Amino acid sequence: MNFSVSKDYIQKELVATKDKRRSISKIKTLFNLREKNEFTLDDQTWDDLQMDEVFCELDRTYSAEGEAALYTMLRNPIMDEEELKVRGKLINTFKENINLTVDLRRIFYDMIYDKKNRLIDMMESLVPAQKFKYFLYSFLGILPILIVAAVIIFKSPELMMLLMMDILLTIQIHIKEKDNINSIGLTDLRDLINAGKRISQINNNEIEAYNIRINELLKKVKSIDNATYLIKIINSFGGLLEMCSIPFLLEEITYYKVNEELMLKKGMLLELYYLVGELDALISISIYENNNKDNCSTPKFIEEISLKIKDGIHPLLKEPVANSINICRKGIVLTGTNMSGKSTFLRMVSTNILLAQTFNFALAKEYEGCFLNIVSSISPKDDITNGKSYYMAEAESILRIIKASEQEIPVFCPIDEIFRGTNPLERISSSAEILNYINKGRAICIVATHDRELSDMLKENYDFYHFSEEVDNENGLKFDYKLKRGVSKTRNAIRLLEYIGYPKEIVEKSYKRIEGIEGYI
Repeated sequence: MNFSVSKDYIQKELVATKDKRRSISKIKTLFNLREKNEFTLDDQTWDDLQMDEVFCELDRTYSAEGEAALYTMLRNPIMDEEELKVRGKLINTFKENINLTVDLRRIFYDMIYDKKNRLIDMMESLVPAQKFKYFLYSFLGILPILIVAAVIIFKSPELMMLLMMDILLTIQIHIKEKDNINSIGLTDLRDLINAGKRISQINNNEIEAYNIRINELLKKVKSIDNATYLIKIINSFGGLLEMCSIPFLLEEITYYKVNEELMLKKGMLLELYYLVGELDALISISIYENNNKDNCSTPKFIEEISLKIKDGIHPLLKEPVANSINICRKGIVLTGTNMSGKSTFLRMVSTNILLAQTFNFALAKEYEGCFLNIVSSISPKDDITNGKSYYMAEAESILRIIKASEQEIPVFCPIDEIFRGTNPLERISSSAEILNYINKGRAICIVATHDRELSDMLKENYDFYHFSEEVDNENGLKFDYKLKRGVSKTRNAIRLLEYIGYPKEIVEKSYKRIEGIEGYI
């Protein structure tokens, strides 16, 4: 195989972070086209966990196919241990077999990286071809040959005028159809097919299953392969061949012929796209793991509804503070002031569950737990345009969790500031009943709250942890971001106002007022 890049360059790239401009809206197009299941991360959970940013952190792919496959895999966690182990084994192969990894990466490097993902756009927007055009252009394409033959046979030079008229007509057709033909992703499709061929030539037992299936698909799309090859030849040599092809409408005939084949074999082409992309994505994960091997561990899956994470960290933090948690039978209530680390902790635990169930690794010293369906309510968005208040949006968000907790697969539900959009009396009352109900189901629930009053109402079904901080007149807020047992005893909001320079009168009267309402809620 001929490569445009050296092995040494690819090998050096294995320790580099991929800094590139990504269009998430284009990357997720493949995910939008594929079937979803009951464990697919919904949009709110994806956004709650800041997964666009996590995706970019994990992404070391070269191809648009790899980006799309990596995104799709992250949206669809696996609930079968054997399937997960097979994926994990392949990731380990790519970590250990550098020659295999480099050979594949050279193929992905040579692929056209199209940030706009025109190939998927083409597949998504396919419409039935106009067969009339195909037959008409096929007739017009052969007409010049028939006219020249007639001139020779009948020795009638005057028929050359008919040939000139035919050429003028075909030029007009070519101009009219040019934008339509150039707007599709046939060039990218040709590139994908070539990549599939090159991958299938790699003789390695670990990717044999991929090679067998890729070869099967390539045989089934042979006619598309031939058609795209012809278009590639036509557009070679600086457009010279394109000029020669115009009288015979070769591009137009090929396009309308292949369009029908694309409609018939769309599923096969999308599968080929995903298989090639999946290899690129799995290598990307192997590179990420290798570069973070001191923080990675292999998860252990158990039947009991429980979760244990030792020294877990979040992938987006440059200087993360590791935290541990052991959840069994009871949920967790987190207290603490703003910015103390509650939301980051929720995301750390959730992200590690997702990584464990998609790529068989966790950013922790140890990970042990059951398979979990992740449904979150961390930052429900206000949706005024659809007539929803903040409270209504959050109520619907929590209802997703309640319904998920009633299913067979246990649900992991991180909740941040439940019902913050309503008054304290109703918020605390309804929150306590909802959280107790969720805990009765097949669920592991972690709720972060400022409402310390929930502690007495939930003590039978929940354990209590908190994050704390210090406020002084010299340093302001100081956090250690370490999880501690018990309920937070600090109230530093008023003290922070004092630190940043609020008038003394406001600060003193705030302290007096809070004494008067201390026992109200």
